[in-house]
Parts: sequence; structure tokens; C-alpha cells
Amino acid sequence: MIKQLHFSDFIDDFHKFVVVQKPQLLELLDQYINISDLIPVNWYFHYNKSTGRPHDNSLNSIVSTLLLQKLLSIPTIDLLITFLSFSKELRDFCGLNTVPDASFYSRFKQDYCDDIEAFFHKLVDITEPICQEIGQALEKELGINPAEVYIMDTTGIECYVKENNPKFFNALVKKLQYFNKDKSKEDIYKMAYNQMPKTASVDPNIKLQYINGTFCYAHKTIVVSNALGILRHMDFCDYQPDFNDYTDSSEPASPEEVKLTWDGKLLIPAMENFFERHRNFNIYAMTADSGFDDVPNYKYLFENHGILPVIALNPRNTRKNFGKPGINEDGIPTCPKDPSLPMKWDGSCKGKNRSFRNKFICPKTEKLPGGKYVCSCEDKCTTSDCGRMFYTYPKDNYRVHTPIPRDTEQWNQIADFRHIIEQVISRLKLPLQLGNLQARDRKTIKADFFMAGAAHLITVLLAYRMGAIDKIRSVKSIAA
Repeated sequence: MIKQLHFSDFIDDFHKFVVVQKPQLLELLDQYINISDLIPVNWYFHYNKSTGRPHDNSLNSIVSTLLLQKLLSIPTIDLLITFLSFSKELRDFCGLNTVPDASFYSRFKQDYCDDIEAFFHKLVDITEPICQEIGQALEKELGINPAEVYIMDTTGIECYVKENNPKFFNALVKKLQYFNKDKSKEDIYKMAYNQMPKTASVDPNIKLQYINGTFCYAHKTIVVSNALGILRHMDFCDYQPDFNDYTDSSEPASPEEVKLTWDGKLLIPAMENFFERHRNFNIYAMTADSGFDDVPNYKYLFENHGILPVIALNPRNTRKNFGKPGINEDGIPTCPKDPSLPMKWDGSCKGKNRSFRNKFICPKTEKLPGGKYVCSCEDKCTTSDCGRMFYTYPKDNYRVHTPIPRDTEQWNQIADFRHIIEQVISRLKLPLQLGNLQARDRKTIKADFFMAGAAHLITVLLAYRMGAIDKIRSVKSIAA
């Protein structure tokens, strides 16, 4: 028979592991992190302005408790308050005079939401030299500085609203099934999606989204990391596309198409916010999934900022923009006599008073060590011994003629970094508890969003200062 867990057992274990033995994480944070050096000065001014009465606790103390909540994977404020109430060690570490109540934390997040965002961005600036140091050490091995390769993706922060209860959607499906017995299950689900409210009843900013194959009501966000897996930017997204867009004259856009429509419009405003705060960061290339496959994104990155765009193709867009003779679906020129045979990329060049261009040679042409070209094709489409050469100009169509041609070795190397952003988002949602928020207020969720990002960067700073660079991605490995 399994022994039932009693509250007294919990108290004994808590006393043993948190009160008697000071956790190693607290010792490391106490030794290597000075929170007062990391908080922006303006936040002190906002917090300490005249309010009619002094605060019970300093700003350093409150910020320390919120960071510990993320680092220790404490899911709710109520549970954080319980831990602080029972643990003198935690209270002493944070410098608390009294344990704040839940309403205080709610007001704190709403009042200082913008300051928490500025706190995150200051940590981005502080950790950038660390990223560059690590990236430059890996550059010889990888052939590219991973600190200068950025990866972007979207995610949703699910809210605590009635529309996210599975019963809400299931009730709608059952109702439609009752009145449409002749419809297939797939058609019923499409109808249910189209009849779902586009925003939550408590807040129009909480919008219906299609995330990881499921519907949910969430706040849309952008997450950007470098190829080291270190956050470089986080953004709350206010842009909302028209959900009544149609793929053709009769069928409404599918959930996947709505997501792609939305994602494609977010890159430029997110990067504008990034460059406004971090003007001197070096970005060599940016890679993203097919959701960002929108023509203006290519031009913005390459022409406005000199960033090489490495964005996966969206087949829905491909059908509209590709299919020109001599260009395959990856934007690579093909042999004039055999469209199935792609030409070989031979580098990029930019002469005086000439636009940036990519050079392609016949797939049967070999470049000898001395620079001479020899074509072995028996049915040449040119009289030149070098074989056919062709130039593409990215400026004419950045999406088709990408600065780094698709499916080349350099393109594939950068594109292979895309999975890293999924790992970063997973850490934000699981260990740092963004996936378990029981809140619906926009400012509260935004504050938690950026506090999770700040905790991620505190982990980077801690690992670097203690000489454990291999543990920059996980606080649990540091404290182990």
C-alpha cells in the first residue's frame, strides 16, 4: 500500500533541504551576481518616487524573489509566497523585511512592466560580450561565428481564460455535429474553428491562435536567440491580421495559413524594436522558418541592415512567385536544356557601380586550381569552353535570388541552426514557467515574459563568471 503524503512530511523535507542546508544555487548567486548592478537606474527612480509612504522592501529584494521564482521553477506567486514564508534562508538571500502578498506582486508587475522589459534588454547588452567571446572561440571550428547568427520564431503565451478550457471547444463541436450530421469530422472541426470567437471575452488582446497543432487563446510573442542558444530579443506583438483573409474565392483561410499570414508580418516590427535598443550589435545572418517567408522581410534584412536572410520557403507562396523558366523552386538557375539539372553556385561579387550578384556555372563545369573553367558537357548551350555562366541579382527579387543561394553548403549550415530557437522557447515555457501562467492581464503576462528572459540571461552570466561556459543554457545543471 502506497504511503499517503502528509503535510508534516512536506514540512520536514522542506526544513531539511531549504532551511538547514543552504541551496547551492543561492550560494552561487550570492557569490557571482550583484543584482543592484544589473537593474536599470530609471527603475530605481520609478520605484522610489514619492508615494506617501516608504516601501517595506527594496527593489533589489522584490526583483530577487521574482528571479528566484523563475530559476527554481516555482509555478505560481502563491507558492512563491509560501516558500518565502517558511524559509528564512530565502528571505535573507533576497533581503526581505516582510513577505509581500499576492496583490502586491500583481500591482508590481502591472506598475513596472516596462521597467522589467528594460531590465531584460540591459542584460542583453551585458551578455553580448560574453556571446562574442564564446562565438569567436568557436568560429575556427565552425567556419562561422555562431554569436552573429540569429534565429527568430513566434510563440504564444497561453492565458487563463474560459476559452482555453477544452470543454469550450468540445461543446461547440458537439453542437455542430448535432445540426450537421451529414458533415465529416474534418468539416465539423473547420466549422468549429470559424465559429470560435477571435478574441477572449475578458480581453480583446488575447487572440485565437494556432500553436503546435492546437487552438488556444494567447498573447503572440517573438523570441530571437543567437546560434549559441542565448536570448537576444523578446517582443510582445500587437499586430493582428485580418482573420477573414481567403486563400481563394470560396474557402476561408485554414488555421495554418492564418498563422503564416500573421508570422510573416512580425519580423520587421520586431527587428525595428531590437535595433532601437541595440544599435551596435553585429548580425551576419538571420534564419527563420517558412512562417517568415514574406518578400519584404528579405529586402529589409539584406538591404536595410546587411543581414543575410536564410528563411525556409513556404510552399503556398512558392506557387505564386516561382515557376519562371530557368529557375527551380529553390531559386537556383537550371540548365537551359535540362530544367531538372541545377547550375552550381560559384560565389558572389559586386563590381564598381554594380549591384550585388551571384554567379552560377554549368553543372558540368569544373573550376581548376588556377582559376580556369573546363566544361565536360557534350551538348553545350554555349560556344565557350568554360560552359554556360549566369548571374542573378538579389535586388530584383530577394526571395527568389537570395544573397546566399538556397541549398548551398553555407545556406544549409546556417539553416541547421533553426532548431536551437525551439530549445530556447522550450526552456522559457517549462523550467522558467512561461507555459504555466495563471494570469490573463496583459501587463502581468508581459512582465512574466520578460522576467523569464531575464532569468535566462542571469543563468548565462552566472555560468560565465563561475567558469562553466558549457552550462550557460540551464540553471539546473549549474546547481547540480
